[in-house]
Amino acid sequence: MSAPIVQATALARFYTVKSGLLSKPATVKALSGVDFDLQPGKTLAIVGESGCGKSTLARLVTMIEEPTSGSLTIDGVDITPSKWSDMRETVQIVFQDPYGSLNPRQRIGQILQEPLIINRPEMTADDREARA
Repeated sequence: MSAPIVQATALARFYTVKSGLLSKPATVKALSGVDFDLQPGKTLAIVGESGCGKSTLARLVTMIEEPTSGSLTIDGVDITPSKWSDMRETVQIVFQDPYGSLNPRQRIGQILQEPLIINRPEMTADDREARA
């Protein structure tokens, strides 16, 4: 068997929330102890009820948020915040609802160029258009 494309080990994400002026901050454990390996050619489905941590896990895997603890490896690279800018263009979220994901007022070329504008500011408009 080949090495996993994505490997998560003990991923956790906790949030500190304030519950009142005089009370101590509380900790919300949105995700705790998630382990999985995604093998080449395989599909991983994350399924669960509302509030179980699916979106939080997606934000960790796509490097939108940093895990509180645990490790994430993509293509053999241990993902740390210092490597995020290099790895962000290799990972993306595919949302279930295309109407919520795609702006009908934009042309598909504009939608495809948006990540290049954000992640590759050195690219010229012509280069972005050719890539899209």
